[in-house]
Amino acid sequence: MKDAVRQFEHCLQGEGGELDVDRLGALRLEPELHISPQPIAILFGVLGLVLTNASEFLPRQPAGAVVGLALIAMGLIIWLVGARWLQAARWSVVAAVALLVLALQVWLAAPGTLILLALLVAAASAVVSFRAALVLASFATALLLLASVLGVLRSYATPVDVAIALFAVWGITGAAYGLYQPIHRLSEWVRDYYLRAQRAVEEVQARRAEVAQVLTELEHANRQLALANDRMAALRAVAEEVQKSKAAFVAKVSHEFRTPLNMIIGLIDLLMETPEVYGETLPPALFEDLKIVHRNCEHLSGMVNDVLDLSQAEAGRVTLRQERVDLTELVGAAVSVVSSFLERKHLALTLEIPSDLPSIYCDPTRIRQVVLNLISNAARFTERGGITVRAAQRDEWVTVSVADTGPGIAPEDAARIFEPFCQGTRGPWRDRGGSGLGLAISKQFIELHGGRIWLESQPGQGAMFAFDLPISPPLDPLAHPGRWMSEDWKWVERTSQPMLPRAPLKPRVVVCDETGELASALTRYSEQAEIIGTSSLSQAIADIRHCPAHALLLNVGLPDRLWHLAAEARSAVADTLVVACSVSPRLDRARAAGASDYLVRPVTREKLWEAIRGVGRPVRRVLLVDDDADVRQLLSRMLAIMPAENGQRTPLEIAAAADGAEALDALHRDSPDLVLLDVVLPGMDGWQVLAQKQQDAALRDIPVIMVSAQDRAEQPMVCEAIAAMLGGGLSSSQLLRCTLGLSAVLRSPP
Repeated sequence: MKDAVRQFEHCLQGEGGELDVDRLGALRLEPELHISPQPIAILFGVLGLVLTNASEFLPRQPAGAVVGLALIAMGLIIWLVGARWLQAARWSVVAAVALLVLALQVWLAAPGTLILLALLVAAASAVVSFRAALVLASFATALLLLASVLGVLRSYATPVDVAIALFAVWGITGAAYGLYQPIHRLSEWVRDYYLRAQRAVEEVQARRAEVAQVLTELEHANRQLALANDRMAALRAVAEEVQKSKAAFVAKVSHEFRTPLNMIIGLIDLLMETPEVYGETLPPALFEDLKIVHRNCEHLSGMVNDVLDLSQAEAGRVTLRQERVDLTELVGAAVSVVSSFLERKHLALTLEIPSDLPSIYCDPTRIRQVVLNLISNAARFTERGGITVRAAQRDEWVTVSVADTGPGIAPEDAARIFEPFCQGTRGPWRDRGGSGLGLAISKQFIELHGGRIWLESQPGQGAMFAFDLPISPPLDPLAHPGRWMSEDWKWVERTSQPMLPRAPLKPRVVVCDETGELASALTRYSEQAEIIGTSSLSQAIADIRHCPAHALLLNVGLPDRLWHLAAEARSAVADTLVVACSVSPRLDRARAAGASDYLVRPVTREKLWEAIRGVGRPVRRVLLVDDDADVRQLLSRMLAIMPAENGQRTPLEIAAAADGAEALDALHRDSPDLVLLDVVLPGMDGWQVLAQKQQDAALRDIPVIMVSAQDRAEQPMVCEAIAAMLGGGLSSSQLLRCTLGLSAVLRSPP
């Protein structure tokens, strides 16, 4: 076994200290039970000493002493040879056993001593190898058989003695084979198993190297991904900032556009409707030219409104006010707007709308605008033939299509027809007017309703725009009604389908609004909840008792009255959640500053006259405060034709001021009956003018109407305080859930 160990050690000492698999594969393990020669050498020495000392008691004393000394010499030789040459020492043991057997044969000269040949085979198998034992057994057999044939053993050994000796020799050989065969199988199994294990280890090492490489690459990729995410976050922040800047830019530019447009449209209206203001009638040719100017200004104003609508839709600030709508009436309202245009172009209009079409749940204003855009586009690009408007029900959807007999749309234009400002690149789509925003806005509105819009067209064969709308919004999943049924009930099949529309299940909120503005503002979110507006607490309580509600929302103008009103409501409707808040009206700031009204340009004559009549006192002298001379001129013209009261028209005395300081001087000097004050003024703005006016007792009672291009409606309504009450109070778990829910709502973007 030591030889095998040395061979294994030699295989393990490959290059770099690693296993030499090729050398190990070539290695053959011999399953031998080798006995070390040193113990046998000691045994020979001990036997030699015993035999030498006991030789005087043996029948042949000199022979016994010689054999004993020979054994001692052999033991010494085996010990010395085994120290340097292990294999030679093993064969020395075999030779020593052979000499011992021969000496015993000669010394004893007895027939039974032939059986000692088995010791030679046993020694060879135990010390050298099984092959050596097999060779010696074969040699001993051949020698015995040859001696028997030649008659050498005839004098002292019979054939039976030879047979017994042969039986002993081969018995020992068989025993050695039986002993070595399991060890051989075991060694082969160990060798194969070790080789497979080593190959598996090497494969694992290779895979580990691959995994390490993959991990390195993954770490590099993760680092790149982290950098890309950081860059993407920065770019997203830039994009959001650009989006906000774009929205602010669009809003500001639209307001800047509206101011000159309002003046142009207002002056043209004055020229066309009241030419007597200018002291003479208008020639017919001039009147027609003014109509063209007025029409183009209205078109430009519509473009500005379209840009604002598209900007709000992209920013997600468009809310839908949905209700049940008859599609036939909605399409008819859109058709009535363009009917005169269709008549001028001699285009036929065909409506194919079934009478049994169900009502759809949508925002009628937005869908009417979509239908109007599609019909207007079809009429603008169609020169002969007509337009067909169809509507059909398809499962839970209604499909509306507008087809024309126009020139059609090229495939390259159809791919981007719903993009903003897209008007086609060639042919009939060029130079047909329009802003290119109608289809983009229509797509936004349809998608807000959960539908889709598409185009079908071939050049020269007309075009068809169609959109799908859900008849009803998707309902929340409800418990299956089968759980309420009994197995012994008899099933009765319905003979007709129900015709009732599927109404959306939405929370019902009763709003008691003292200011009159919160309820109307909340109707923008009608797709989320059913808003019931009331003006008094008694009316709200009666409405809740008539039909239960999820919550009662109270809005008080003064936060000091919030708890008192909420406690009164809780005692009246103890089983309903009461939420009290304080949302100030939008005019509160202007009224708190001393203004009686707030008008947003463009201002029409009717709005201006209504605001002046709302002052509640006679107005003879008016002070116009605006840094734009054109605006002052327009307002002066509007005031000049203000309708008379009590059948008597009294000309108004109009004074003008270009900034805040000049306005304060005019107030002290002229003491007007009314001030039309702009907000944005050089040096001192309108709010500062109001603040100084309120500090002067002589000027405090002069009414002021603010006229500005800054729309106060764009500033969100702000709730100053909120309180929630429930009959019986809130448990600790409810209080915690309310706190967490309120925290999540308040931390989310508005």
